[in-house]
Amino acid sequence: MRRVYDSEALRRDDDDPFSPVEDDESASRNHVNWTNLSHALVPQAIRSRAIAVDVETDKDRYEPGEEIHFGVTFANRFPLPITIVTETPKSWEWSIDGNPKGSEVPADHPEDRSTFHFSRSERKRFRRSWSGRVRVDEKEWRSAERGEHTLGVGIDAVNGAEKLRAETTFQIE
Repeated sequence: MRRVYDSEALRRDDDDPFSPVEDDESASRNHVNWTNLSHALVPQAIRSRAIAVDVETDKDRYEPGEEIHFGVTFANRFPLPITIVTETPKSWEWSIDGNPKGSEVPADHPEDRSTFHFSRSERKRFRRSWSGRVRVDEKEWRSAERGEHTLGVGIDAVNGAEKLRAETTFQIE
């Protein structure tokens, strides 16, 4: 009996397919690729309804030049994993008054598509801040004007992008 243990005959190696497996039945029973299954079962039009988007600032009113902190939440409302196909490699983006990241200078994005993956009932939270300045040229920034501004957040999805957006407003006094 001692020779079996010394020879490592009972050793299991994941890289060696000929090593003995301790419990073949439980390994095969629990192996379901939920991402592929939900991708096959959930149509593109419904995937955009599965994800809830929310954005909120830490205050409603700010002084000129004050940094605006905000939180973004994406939540999968389905008990299945959901994968959203995006137009660009960026999973999501934010804008101030329609200007991405508060910049009036257009951003260069690669034209490659990507995916934004959510596990079952997963909630993703992000914290960002905006300096309160708007980029008007490659080297020039100016303070945002006083008044009401709109902060928008969204996933640039191939299908249903209009449903994957949220906005909030704040004042600069």
